[in-house]
Amino acid sequence: MALPSHRFDDRARRLREVAHPESIVTRSAAAREERNVVLLPELDGMATLRHLLPAVDALAIDDLVDRIARSHRADDDPRTHAQRRSDALADIVLGRGERPTFAPTVLVTVPATTVAGADAAPGELHGYGPIDADTARSIAAAAPTFLRVLTGPGTGEPLVVTRHRHPAAPVSGGPAGRERYSASTALRTVLMAADETCRFPGCSRRAGRCELDHTHAWSEGGTTVAGNLAHLCSRHHHLKHEGGWRVAADPSASRKLTWTSPRGRHYTTHPMGLARHPAPSGAPPSDGSAAPPPPDSAAPPETPAVLRHHTAPTHDTANTPSRSTRTTRDEPPPF
Repeated sequence: MALPSHRFDDRARRLREVAHPESIVTRSAAAREERNVVLLPELDGMATLRHLLPAVDALAIDDLVDRIARSHRADDDPRTHAQRRSDALADIVLGRGERPTFAPTVLVTVPATTVAGADAAPGELHGYGPIDADTARSIAAAAPTFLRVLTGPGTGEPLVVTRHRHPAAPVSGGPAGRERYSASTALRTVLMAADETCRFPGCSRRAGRCELDHTHAWSEGGTTVAGNLAHLCSRHHHLKHEGGWRVAADPSASRKLTWTSPRGRHYTTHPMGLARHPAPSGAPPSDGSAAPPPPDSAAPPETPAVLRHHTAPTHDTANTPSRSTRTTRDEPPPF
């Protein structure tokens, strides 16, 4: 399936970050020197304020603005969500109204070897892409909570998830399978970092603003495990359950989804996050001598830790019941 233009640009930017001949550490340090705020006059009494800043800070600001805008939603408020976001940012900067009572959340996936200082492999900022190892380590050092994730060899599917707090002992990710309908907070966080966006073909809505859906419905015997859960935005959640579209998970446990339209067209999506990155420029290459673990290996490889930075209380909105239905047209996915 061809990528839509906005997804192609995102994929190209990510590939550039890991394939660039110059170290991401060096490039990030130089890029931070260019941070600035620029005012661009517009027509009819309006203006554009352009702010170039580190991606971690930008994602935190965006999340905070979105949380405030959603908290101000009301039946008697005629503003659109975009207008509430704009007003929220202006109010924060100018000190108007009450200060927000919650903090933004930023998710960063960091290889354990990077946290330990063994190499300089980049981290992965959820909603953005690769970030340099120094930034990833500073976030890891300041994060009040983090998740340790062990994944299956070759598939990347999370097998074991434990939550850790600084400096307390690890907290279990909670029960799964048929013992529990809603995914545990730890598992939801890992899957949000893994999916990054809605898993419907072509949709780029962030996973953090989507609903966590059982691919094989719970009512039909589906389980609450990583391989049977995927993020869908409200629109495409309705489309799956009420619009004639069908979806099936890959039996190889890679979390690949195959979508079938009402007319029989097939589309495939893969989780975008929790990906391993090539070693940065200047790092010694692997000699390739290490053999992959056997299928019955007792200890699956450890993937990057998922760190919560600027954490805030999280409300469990997974598996939210569907609301109103939409008229379905059997067209290619809404790219």
